Amino acid sequence: MSETEQEMEGGENLLVSLDDYLSNGIHVGLKYKSADMKPFIYKVRSDKLCVFDVQTIDNRLRDGAKFISHYKPEEILVVSNRVYGRRPILKFAQYTGCKAFEKRFVSGSLTNPQIKTYSEPKLLIVTDPVADRQAVREAKNAGITVLAVCDTNTRINDIDYIIPANNKGKNSLALIYWILAKEVLKKWGIEGFDATLEDFISTAEPQPYLLALQEKNRRNKNKK
Repeated sequence: MSETEQEMEGGENLLVSLDDYLSNGIHVGLKYKSADMKPFIYKVRSDKLCVFDVQTIDNRLRDGAKFISHYKPEEILVVSNRVYGRRPILKFAQYTGCKAFEKRFVSGSLTNPQIKTYSEPKLLIVTDPVADRQAVREAKNAGITVLAVCDTNTRINDIDYIIPANNKGKNSLALIYWILAKEVLKKWGIEGFDATLEDFISTAEPQPYLLALQEKNRRNKNKK
């Protein structure tokens, strides 16, 4: 049994199995942490990566679904400038009936009624407040509530509800939105959610900066 599994033993019932959380890397953050996110981080691994507490993630997803369920589908907008988040948010929108931007967020979409992508949600869900900072900024100006998936380096200014989790990995993002879709529909009293986690996983190719980072890490390992 791993150290994480030992620490979780005897904890509350989880929304999915501990193995599902761990195998999809939802708890693995970055080497950087902000002061805002320190309360959600329980350790730093030997490789310097910060790790979230799985029970805390589970609790925040559970409460996050309840938070979202207070809104009607037509009052919710989901965005993701991260490529790996686009399929998950589209699937979330498909099953919950809310709106999602299929492509990059267009400046003015929450503040300029003259543009085609203009929207007036009451709740904005963002995949990464760093990548989606324009949407968060406009939501603040428009008085729109913001729920965000926040990694270990996130500054939580203008965020109303935080879900601490890995918001970079495609499997982690798929799991987050799959759980939220399932739990929100339960709160709304809607049965029959039959989507699989695989349905939510992005099929996009890694972005160039990720490929460059992977190559850099490979070269560094070869030097050791």
